[in-house]
Order: sequence, then structure tokens, then C-alpha cells
Amino acid sequence: MKKVLFLFLVIVLVACEDTFEVKHRYARPFALYKSYPIYLDASEILIDIQVKPSIAINEVFKIVSNDKYFFVGEKMKGIHVYEKTDEFHINPLCFIECKHFKAFDVLDNMLYCNNFVDLLVIDIENPLQAKILHREKDYFNKCNNSLFNLPVHYNTTIDANVYEIGSKQVVLTGTETDTNPPPDFSESDKLYGNIIEKQIPETVKLDKPYAGIVNVDGNIYTLGANNLIQCSYSHDGFKISHSEIIFPNYSSVMPTGNILYKDGVIFIIGNGFTYKDYKNNSSQKQGYRPWGWPVRDLVLLIEPTNLLIAIWQFGDQHNIHFELAGITEGSVYIDGSVNNFPGPSSIINVNDTIIALGNQLTLHRLELDQFNSYRLELVKTYTNISGLSMLKDGDRLIVVNRQGLRVYDISNLENIMLKP
Repeated sequence: MKKVLFLFLVIVLVACEDTFEVKHRYARPFALYKSYPIYLDASEILIDIQVKPSIAINEVFKIVSNDKYFFVGEKMKGIHVYEKTDEFHINPLCFIECKHFKAFDVLDNMLYCNNFVDLLVIDIENPLQAKILHREKDYFNKCNNSLFNLPVHYNTTIDANVYEIGSKQVVLTGTETDTNPPPDFSESDKLYGNIIEKQIPETVKLDKPYAGIVNVDGNIYTLGANNLIQCSYSHDGFKISHSEIIFPNYSSVMPTGNILYKDGVIFIIGNGFTYKDYKNNSSQKQGYRPWGWPVRDLVLLIEPTNLLIAIWQFGDQHNIHFELAGITEGSVYIDGSVNNFPGPSSIINVNDTIIALGNQLTLHRLELDQFNSYRLELVKTYTNISGLSMLKDGDRLIVVNRQGLRVYDISNLENIMLKP
């Protein structure tokens, strides 16, 4: 009986094997890939600016001024405008709405800002009647493509208002046989063959393109391909030229759209910083941390020795410290002397006294310790002064907080007073 059962099983297995061989002479797994471009239709997004009544300040990234006004920038919203009524009085005037901007500066009666990848030049002689003088389409597409910094390049594809902003990859997997060939992408083509967004995705809004703008002694600079691009607008039209300020391809800096000009030095901010002594035309130098912590703000302390004072951020915005980076000929060394202070996000240099603003205002001066090393020592704290950003304007300190602008008299740093 057992022999009969065994023989029956062998016949069945052979028959099954013969049946599979007849139906499927081969079988192999497959994985097919196809990428579909994602487009942004910006025709309803890149509209003209709107002048509106003043609104509350939320998050500030920059404050600048001209003879008559202060301009306070809020990313992805617009510019708060305040009028200088006299030496110590400032009144809110209006809000210039520009929903897709992250960088700006002012030169005389013109405000330069980005609107997504476009550069706008806005007439602000009377901010209540602000109007666009010039729109340079795709400006930050053309200028912000560094070899190693790898910014996203938004490709104009269908027309002047449609950009390629990413892609979606589709993967088809299964087993291929002689009777079951791999499927085609016809169904995926129907689903993803024409992906057009009507709103800028959050990742695009807050990340790239890099769009730093800064006024350097009457010249407007923006980030370019490892250098700075100078641009200007006049009755002769809009002009672009490459500046003499070159930043090497091997730069460790990953620009985040922030260019500063302080104490005669141009800083390009990223995880580290690249800088150049603009007024003395010295050789450019770099400073960076190998851990990749972002820089919040920097100043240059000239006396008694050339030192860069940087605020570095460790994750949480309240976990910030100062660091000293000494300038020597052709190089930068990190001094290693670090003092920790909670909260500061903005610093300025007033007669070699460092003023830091955050959840309080603190004053610091450079001192030699017992090991003959420089340290930045805390000398005074003003717990009644706090803010998001600040600007030195003569003997006045303009502090921006969520209640608006406050003016402080800093002619005597030992007795900083609110005005009026």
C-alpha cells in the first residue's frame, strides 16, 4: 500500500512540474521605475504686491531703514513699515503684503525683495502708494546655482508662470513570466502624467531658493554662483553684474538665504559662514563648525584684536551660545572660549561692546583670563528689554518685538533708557 501511495505522489509531482514548464518557461522578479515631474502653476500666486493697514508682528528676520521709514521683514508675509515722526517717535504706517518673499533691503527710495524666484524693485518714496518699478523674472533661478551648495533650480517649462518644483517616482513590482509580462505605466500616466500644484508646498516655501539680499554702502548684492551678484535699477533700466567678491567652490558654507553687512564685513550665513572685509579689501576667509550648527548672527570686534563674535544655535532656539573666531592672515581659528547665554538671536557691536538681544538685553566685553586667552564677559543685563531683532541708528537702538518698535537711547550703555 505504501509503495502504491509513493508511486502516486511521484506521478502527481512530475505531472505538475511538466504542467509548470509548459505554461511558464521562465519566471523572474521585476521592479520598474518612472519619475513624473511636478509643476507649479504660479499664475495666481505671483500677483502684484498689496498695501494694507498695519498688522501685528509675528516673526521678524530683518529690520532696515532709510531717511524716513523703518522696514521690518516677516518671511512669507511681507514688510511692516513704520514712519519716523521725530528722533524718538515711530508710528506704524502700513503693511506691504508680499506672500512669497524671504529677503529684502532698501536703497534710498527703492525696496529690493524676492517674490518666489522673481526679484522685485518697489517704489517706496510714499509706502502708502508703493508700486512695483521692475520685476526681474526668474532672477534667483539664474543667479543662485552654486556647484556644491546645490540649491533647487526651478525650471520654467510650459510658460513664464509654470515651474518644475519636484518629481514623483512610481515603482511597479511583480514576477514576470512568458504569459505574465511586466505591466506598462499607462495607468500611472493617467494618474501622474500632469501633476500641477496651485500652491507653493511648505518645503519649497521655507527652504529654497536661496534669496539673500543686502545693501552694502549703496550697492545691492544677492547670492550668486559662488560669488555675489550686484544689481541696480535706474531710469536706464535694470542691470546685473558680477561683483569682485568671489567665494570658492570648496566653501563649507551652505547658504540659507541670509547675507549680513556689519562692521565693514560681508557675511554669508549658513551652517558656517564665509566673510570678506569689504572696506579694507582683505582676502576672503571662512569660518565653520564641523557639526553643522547654524549661525544666527555675527559681528566683528576690532579692538583689542580682530575677533568674529558668532551666535550659534543648537537645535532649540533657547540653547544658543557665543563663540570667538580669530582672524589671522588668510585663515580663521576658533578660539575655543565659549560663554553660554540663553535666548539671544541678534547681536550688534557698539564701540566694542557687544549687545545681545533675546528674552533680555545683555552687554558683553572682551576680557583676558588668567591663561591670557580672550573671553567674552557679561557686564550688564537689562531684563526689561526683549525683542526679536534690533537695529543701531546713531545713538538709538530700535528693538522689534510683537508689540511693534521700541526706541532706546544708547548714548550711555550703563543706563539704556526707553524713549520717549
